[in-house]
Amino acid sequence: MYGPTKLARSADLMTGMLDRMGKGLAHGTPSQAQARHARNLVFRCAACPDQEGCARLQATALTLDHPPVYCPNAQALTALPDTR
Repeated sequence: MYGPTKLARSADLMTGMLDRMGKGLAHGTPSQAQARHARNLVFRCAACPDQEGCARLQATALTLDHPPVYCPNAQALTALPDTR
């Protein structure tokens, strides 16, 4: 299991990736299914083999067309609706 620090960092990275890709989760109060989906994204991010690389990428890119190839959430992020 991941500790609170690891999960907080993963949530921050996920939020950053969503922002840079112009993707979004549901607005307003999420349903249980949406909350589970968001939780699963964070847990997959926590298992990422290169969170440092993701953080470096986000530090240098204001926008991204797609997640990095090593991202365990690549398919799920690409499938989310655009917010731009």
